[in-house]
Parts: sequence; C-alpha cells; structure tokens
Amino acid sequence: MMKNVAIGILVVFLAVVLLQPIAEIANLTKEKVLLGTALTNAARSARDRSLEYELMRNLDAKVDREKFVGYFTESFEDAMNFTCTNKGQSEDTLRFVSNDGRYNEFIVELDFTEEDDLETEQLVSKVEMTATTEYKFKTKYLQLAEEAGKDTATKLTSKRSLILDVKN
Repeated sequence: MMKNVAIGILVVFLAVVLLQPIAEIANLTKEKVLLGTALTNAARSARDRSLEYELMRNLDAKVDREKFVGYFTESFEDAMNFTCTNKGQSEDTLRFVSNDGRYNEFIVELDFTEEDDLETEQLVSKVEMTATTEYKFKTKYLQLAEEAGKDTATKLTSKRSLILDVKN
C-alpha cells in the first residue's frame, strides 16, 4: 500500500516537472505565431496607405516612411494591446509596452530599402521588420527559476519582409 502511494507521488511530481516546460514551449510557440501575425497584418495595413500617390502613377512604389511608421504603429498597437513609447521620435526603432502586463518591452526595428527592378525599370521598396522582447514565462515553475537568478532568458523574436511594388 505504501509502495503504491510513493509511486503515485513520484508520478505526480515527474508529471509536473516534465509537463510545465512542455506547456511553456507550447505557449512560446503560440506567442510567436501571434507576434508574426500581428507584424504581417500591421505591415499590410501600412503598405497601401503609405505609398506616394504621385509616383504610383508611374508604377513606382516609393514609401512615405513617416506615414508607414504611423499606420504600422497604430495597427501593431491594436493587434497586440500595446502602447508605443517613442511615437514620432524614430522611424527605424519603435518601442512598445504592454497595456495588460502580458509582455516585456517590445522593440520593433524597421529597415527601409529602395531599388530599381531591372526587368520592369520600376522603383521597388522593401521593408524588413524585426520584433524582439525578453519572453515572460507563464508557468509558475519557470517564473520561480527566473526569479532565482537562473539563466532562463529566452528571446521572443519575429522577422518579416514586405516588398512593395505597383503592378500595371
């Protein structure tokens, strides 16, 4: 009888120790998908509204950076429930804080490039987006390990590229 109780306690203990990191990995994967989707949707929202209209008539896709950053910021804030802390200060690096405390500070870097397409002789713009933060653990076991000073730092990163061109 005591042997069965000891085995039961051991099984419960091992299940907790093994299942919490697996649950955390599943949660991290969910957060990566959510972040990637928010980046993609924010970029799509900013894409069409930030092209310079006069150049679109000549089928050139030149991005108005200020408009792109404004529309991107607005859409990303809405998707992730964030607030941008450096609005209007930088067009290349945006900092976001979570309104509900779910995430640590997010840093989104935008890299704008323009090049001529040799085939069509049109101007094509490209925006590289990288969002990075320190992942905030959700399970108690890993939160305690983090508070104890263990090296548990995990970066949550997502990268997306957006190519802007005008088709005839």
